[in-house]
Amino acid sequence: MTEPLQRPKRPAVLIIALVLLPLASLFFALVEARVAAVQRVGGSEGLSTLILLFSLLAIWFNWSRVTSVVLLAFETVLWLPGAVVNIADEGWSQLASYVVIGAVFFVAGAVLVFRAPSNLYYRRIKRLRKIRRRTAID
Repeated sequence: MTEPLQRPKRPAVLIIALVLLPLASLFFALVEARVAAVQRVGGSEGLSTLILLFSLLAIWFNWSRVTSVVLLAFETVLWLPGAVVNIADEGWSQLASYVVIGAVFFVAGAVLVFRAPSNLYYRRIKRLRKIRRRTAID
């Protein structure tokens, strides 16, 4: 009798990345919510909420990992130039620092989520799912 297949353990770099990416999206969501409140525009937090959802789904799905990194890159490019310009402005310096912190978390998370141990983990999980599907069909 064969032993049941063991799920591979997540490497430490992947765990750190899976914490950093949602944190980055939360910092960007804070900025979007505050800017929307100041401008009295409602409902503009949709992109950051979507990014947060994708970055949380990256725990299980490879496609979500890629999607969240692409969307966070877009949001970083969108917010970072304005944050650099307004970092010394007294009224906007806190929001600008949130953007810079979110950008740092994004860059660190993006680097870690595509390191070799992370890629190997997702490859092993994909193989495990295929094997489980085949055995379930048989």
